[in-house]
Amino acid sequence: MIPIILMFLDLIALTSLTLIQFKISFAPQLVIMSSIYLVAKGFIFKDVMSIIDLLCGIYLLIAFALQISSFIYWIILAWFSYKFVFVVLFNAMKFS
Repeated sequence: MIPIILMFLDLIALTSLTLIQFKISFAPQLVIMSSIYLVAKGFIFKDVMSIIDLLCGIYLLIAFALQISSFIYWIILAWFSYKFVFVVLFNAMKFS
């Protein structure tokens, strides 16, 4: 259950990054909460995947503050897609 909740929160963070990338206006609280979540997860779990999430959270803050869009978004999108696929596959195998 916890991996599904964390993946849902990851998808919210990815949504906020997507909104920044395509310069769609929205509430800045979404970005701040998403970046705090990703950075906190990096500090709490301290594994390789969470450290990459920490870097994604830092990039999210930088992209929001400077209003930039770059190719890094596509790398982060691939990263979250990779994580999403493995969380879904793991949970599907676990409940089969």
